[in-house]
Amino acid sequence: MLAATRFEVVEMSGTPYEMGLAHGKQCKTLIKKLSRKFDDMMMPAEYHEAGLEVVRGAMGIVKREAPDLYEETEGIAAGAGMSVEEVFRLNCASEVHAWRGCKDLEAVNTVSDGCTSFTVQHEGSSLVAWNMDWWRIWQPFLVLLHGQPDRGPRFRCVAFAGCVGRPGISEQIAVSANYLPYRASASIPSGKADWAGPGVPYNFMTRMLLQQKSTPAALKLLERTPRMLCLNYTLGDMKGRIACVEALPCEMAVLKPKEGFLVHANSYHSPKLGGLTEEQQKTADPRAYLARQILRQRGMPLERADIYAAQRAHFPGADTGVCVHTVYDKPSMTLLSFVADVAKQTLWVAYGSPCEHRFLPHRL
Repeated sequence: MLAATRFEVVEMSGTPYEMGLAHGKQCKTLIKKLSRKFDDMMMPAEYHEAGLEVVRGAMGIVKREAPDLYEETEGIAAGAGMSVEEVFRLNCASEVHAWRGCKDLEAVNTVSDGCTSFTVQHEGSSLVAWNMDWWRIWQPFLVLLHGQPDRGPRFRCVAFAGCVGRPGISEQIAVSANYLPYRASASIPSGKADWAGPGVPYNFMTRMLLQQKSTPAALKLLERTPRMLCLNYTLGDMKGRIACVEALPCEMAVLKPKEGFLVHANSYHSPKLGGLTEEQQKTADPRAYLARQILRQRGMPLERADIYAAQRAHFPGADTGVCVHTVYDKPSMTLLSFVADVAKQTLWVAYGSPCEHRFLPHRL
């Protein structure tokens, strides 16, 4: 029987600072533990000072582009009894990981089982889904944020304790995302040492997207905002406008649906960015390929149960797949899965591997 496990929910309301303060107070112990783990794993002594400069470079950009989220970070720091820089550093885990990949000439390896995203047109609205895959040591630090700000839409999103958020749902839109091999620009292939420099980190970018009222508005936001990481952002709004956006630091390519849904994992798909064809994805991006084939077999109209089937899928004869269970020097797993129903204002979340856990509802 599938386990019915719920994430810890962090309730936040009020001004940005008040929401951050509530987050920091509720998660104080977790945040401090995560901070120590972050330094051990992501910024050991030989990288520490240079890594701090990478983080500091982003702080001013976030303060300019998303002052409310910077203020929320200040609140988290106050609630947890930490400095703003310490908390901001936690919000740059993915960016520091990619920067280290460039520094070590291993940027092609900065993506390893780094999430699968789905978006589906559904009854005039959208379903947006996500498998969050990363090192299993991070799972104890995940929480579910429930934000009710004085200004702006209500939202639910996933976060590491002390972080402003990752993908989720708000009143008009839902967002999921997945890593892409780091490239400083479209003219530079992955695996090179080039680093584009500071921009808005992933955690802040997803929260900014959740503040938008539509997919077109989200696309405009991405067009004008400098980013710090290479990611595919997967979008769906209340009116059924869905898209995947392969986003480099200052360039992007938009993928539109041809069959009522889109699936994305950890390779570039857009011809504009030299992406893989579907046939190439069969071997080079097999999680995206398998998930897409399952949804095609299920047929339109797709329901939540159809997406769950794809999220739980393993490769034939293997115990890993779209639902990740891998053993490296740092073992990876699907830390959580969700399906966001924009029309029903509900986020259905499975704690841990979806093949072992039920999807449980959380309403806005």
